Amino acid sequence: MISLGEYQTLSVVRKSDLGYMLGDNDEEVLLHFKQAKEELKIGDNVKVFIYSDKQNRKTATQMDVLATISKEGFATVVDILPNAGAFVSINTPKDVLLSKDYLPYDNLKWPTVGDKVLIRLKDKHGTLMAKPLNRYDIKSIKNDVSYEENETVNGFVSHFAEKGMGVVTNDFKYIFIPYTQMRGQYHLGMEVSVVITKKLDNEYYGTMNQNKELLMVDDAKLLLEYLENHHGVMKLTAKSSAEEVEALLGMSRKAFKRAYGSLYKEHKITFDDEKTMLVNKK
Repeated sequence: MISLGEYQTLSVVRKSDLGYMLGDNDEEVLLHFKQAKEELKIGDNVKVFIYSDKQNRKTATQMDVLATISKEGFATVVDILPNAGAFVSINTPKDVLLSKDYLPYDNLKWPTVGDKVLIRLKDKHGTLMAKPLNRYDIKSIKNDVSYEENETVNGFVSHFAEKGMGVVTNDFKYIFIPYTQMRGQYHLGMEVSVVITKKLDNEYYGTMNQNKELLMVDDAKLLLEYLENHHGVMKLTAKSSAEEVEALLGMSRKAFKRAYGSLYKEHKITFDDEKTMLVNKK
């Protein structure tokens, strides 16, 4: 059986006016001359991708496609239909629809032409559709790429959540950006530059703020907010371990010490051997 949305090796059965008819003994599909990389002969075995044409007929191409049903890839947005969704190109003659059901409720967060979305394909009643990968899909992709704290990487906005947004990099790594670390307005598929702040449970966290001094200010605000919401006391000091800092505040020890030192120099906090206290807390 010839499966839609995947690569298959088929045999050239005959040549027609439009192209080559390929088959697997049970079914035949057309490989148009424009979609063939070279001249073929009857009996040749050829690896092709099977897509659905404008009449939803199974059709073959030898061209390299950007995503399949089983393999993820970045697809470029080529058109927007407000009542339907976004059409993306996977390098086949027919673009595929990314349904509005997968897009944010807020239209201002929809992708625009030229943006890129990480997708896999799905077969819906004989038509290929695009399905974006969620954070768990992205985190399940295994490779040897890793990032270091304070490293700057590029990626594309992949989703929005209550507390921030997700970004997927060209290396298929997922980065969560808290709203407190975002700058400006963003939309799905938008290319962004992110500074890695930490890694936790195979998930990276980042900031859109690439200025270390401004980042320190944000971290200092976070420490002050914690103190103000906990009666002016925090059971951490500059000597606390990275694990203790991570568990309580969700930030790296380096970022914590940088913000901690800033607040101490400004005489906003004091400390003893076990805890840190807010100065002049009433």
